[in-house]
Amino acid sequence: MRLNFDPDGSTQSVLGTTLLIGLSGIAIGWLASEGEPIYLAALVVAIPALVIAAKPVWLLWIAVIGGLVFSGLFKLYLPQLQAFRWILAPVSVLLVLHSVVALQTAPFQAARRADVPTIIWWALAFLLYSVLIAIIQPFLADRLFIGFKGYFQVWGLLFALALFPWPVNVLDRLPKVLVAVGLLQLPVVLHQLIFLVPKRVALAQPGVVPIDVVAGTFGATVETGGANAALNAFLVIILAGLVAARDLGVISWARLCIFSLVLLIPILSNMAKVSVLYMIAAFLVLYGRDLIQRPLRFLAASLAATVLVVLLVAAYAMNSAGESSGKSLQEWIMFSYQYAVEDDVVSGTGYLSRGGVLRFWAERHGLGNLKETLFGHGMGFTRVADNADPFRETVRFANQGVVSDINIAMGIGGTAAAALLWELGVIGLLLAVGLLASTYFVAGRLERDFEGMPERIAALRASRAGMAIIFITLWHKHSFVFDIHYQTMLMLLLGYVAYWERRALISHRGNAVPRGNATHPAPSG
Repeated sequence: MRLNFDPDGSTQSVLGTTLLIGLSGIAIGWLASEGEPIYLAALVVAIPALVIAAKPVWLLWIAVIGGLVFSGLFKLYLPQLQAFRWILAPVSVLLVLHSVVALQTAPFQAARRADVPTIIWWALAFLLYSVLIAIIQPFLADRLFIGFKGYFQVWGLLFALALFPWPVNVLDRLPKVLVAVGLLQLPVVLHQLIFLVPKRVALAQPGVVPIDVVAGTFGATVETGGANAALNAFLVIILAGLVAARDLGVISWARLCIFSLVLLIPILSNMAKVSVLYMIAAFLVLYGRDLIQRPLRFLAASLAATVLVVLLVAAYAMNSAGESSGKSLQEWIMFSYQYAVEDDVVSGTGYLSRGGVLRFWAERHGLGNLKETLFGHGMGFTRVADNADPFRETVRFANQGVVSDINIAMGIGGTAAAALLWELGVIGLLLAVGLLASTYFVAGRLERDFEGMPERIAALRASRAGMAIIFITLWHKHSFVFDIHYQTMLMLLLGYVAYWERRALISHRGNAVPRGNATHPAPSG
């Protein structure tokens, strides 16, 4: 019985669902008569889950909304339900399985013959390389599990977006959904700012920055703060897409101003200073080529961007936490630079700073241990398992033959770049950067394929800005190898570009799917 992928996508799906409901009704009646409430409850939950599992489009939106909205809200407001985020991994796997089945079905055989997108080759290279290094380097099964879970928990979303024959209207709807998620951040951020920040102030714990809890739906806890930098990265990418849409005549100036205000309030509220770099990167992506081609346009955009960056810097300087109170703007900038780049250890914590983690790695690698320098030590060796003692883990590594410099108690994987260098070496870092760079250039090339479709061009420009911003985050946070909300955002950006790249490859080879607005045969669901 097939629930999907029929030539017309309807008859067998209806018959299969009807049969499933009929059999389930018989099973529920029997269990109820036998007085087995636990099994009955499990079956009642399993029925809608099975129906949803047969619907690729439903699974996609569950992954999008679950990863960007619900998992973060549950973590902060309903921590007893934060295990919900682990649903996203099997959902992404189910999407991959749907893709595999679809590519073996007659209506899509023409699409199957198309070249695999460049982005997918880079992603596969990174994935296979990561697993290989974990096996050939000092092997610890728990490290492989922790590392793989951290790196690839939602990577199935990328492969499914690129390889499943989605109806075009589904992918055209994705940027609009992401804009809606961006606008949703304002009420959540205002609640966190008004009600949760005072609670963190009342905690008065050393090293606690109260404003860090303002992370929207990207995950936080009252005690430890949250992913405010990831939230701002997402919002700046959305803002870049809206600016591109205005340049292309898709939206009006009034709508751009209203949406920008809604997006900027959270960015200004949570004090993630790296947002200044995000803004600069997005501006250079959108307007960099105008410096030569249209200098007056570049000048006008530069003035607007400068005003915005100055506003950000001034707001952060005036409202920064206690460690910079009483400092002038120049002193605050120098303090922030020293704190993030020059200092080896973050004062009062014992953890390496963002600059310190790279210097610490460089001091312990080079020609003397070329193997570890190039290939790293294996996935998961900079991560601490949930509820594990980092000092005890470090001692265990040493006792099992792992190099003693892997001291996770010092936070050697404090940024994604440092974690990649320790775990996968220079080659692993280059593969990750290559994945971002290939997506950036592919998105630029695809703009030529969508002349007359300004909404898609705007989304592709936002994706290019996203790749530049994601590159910056590699050196700022370790979200690339750990955070499910950030990774959902990244996989959506990569998968969106990969989908259109694959369609372009099919079109250019003269296969069944033409350019423009033609659609793949739509699957049921």
